[in-house]
Amino acid sequence: VLDEPDEINYVKKHVAEKVGKGVEFTEATSRIFSARPGAYTSGVNLAILAGAWKTEKDLAEIFIAVNGYAYGGARNGKETYEQFASNLETVNVTFNKVVSDEHDLLGCCCYYGNQGGLTAAARYLSQKPVKAYYGDTREPEYVSVRTLADEVRRVVRTKLLNPKWIDGMKEHGYKGASDIMKRVSRVYGWEAATQEVDDSIFDDIADTFVNDDEMREFFEENNPYALEEISRRLLEAASRGLWKPNPQTIEDLKENYLEIESWLEDKAGDGTFQGGSVDVITADEVEGWGDSIAEVMKKVHNRR
Repeated sequence: VLDEPDEINYVKKHVAEKVGKGVEFTEATSRIFSARPGAYTSGVNLAILAGAWKTEKDLAEIFIAVNGYAYGGARNGKETYEQFASNLETVNVTFNKVVSDEHDLLGCCCYYGNQGGLTAAARYLSQKPVKAYYGDTREPEYVSVRTLADEVRRVVRTKLLNPKWIDGMKEHGYKGASDIMKRVSRVYGWEAATQEVDDSIFDDIADTFVNDDEMREFFEENNPYALEEISRRLLEAASRGLWKPNPQTIEDLKENYLEIESWLEDKAGDGTFQGGSVDVITADEVEGWGDSIAEVMKKVHNRR
């Protein structure tokens, strides 16, 4: 252990505090956590995409239950939810970084699943505000750090809502429409996990992709299912209170969604149903899942 004061060595400080509470030293030094061996998910992105959550508490508990396995040294995925939670409740800041414009925080649902899930879990356990930041090392001589909210704004404005980028996606027909849809769903994912996305961003997404006649025609001809998904995610954001939409924007969105549904009903065969409702089914309502989450959280709360 480095001979440093606690004021500059928080790892040493937190380990000493845990040992003082009776935690075995090896357990107290657990610092690297992830999903169980053989798994690759934070759990949070899957819950958000499935609508299987109602509150930040739900997302936090899923993140803890899925990622409470310690690695490093002799630890090869050892179950240690208590130490994971103890580390999480000391978190004040979460951080990720961009190294190239080839990849960004809307490029995969794992970004909001991991950093977003970490932020939600830390906020829930500590009951304190936890700030989220993004580093920018695209130009090594001009390294910068911005808030997560600013990074979302930057990526949305320079790519997702950039007319040149949109035109490029349109050249790829079905695949381009699908890629637009995926990025919109990830904007929603970031808001669900962190509440760091501006209402105006959702307004502009709705007006650009759903409420614009030319774009609706593009989706209808190439991939109407992608536009239905975009519209449904926007409506879900509004219904959950994550987005407080411009009144005209939401009115147009609802009207256009009915038109989109009619496209899909025309394509559907007899006996099928296309509906825009979002069914929210949490762990408490799924046999086995709720019990496993409750067992994990019992260990977490009993650690004190």
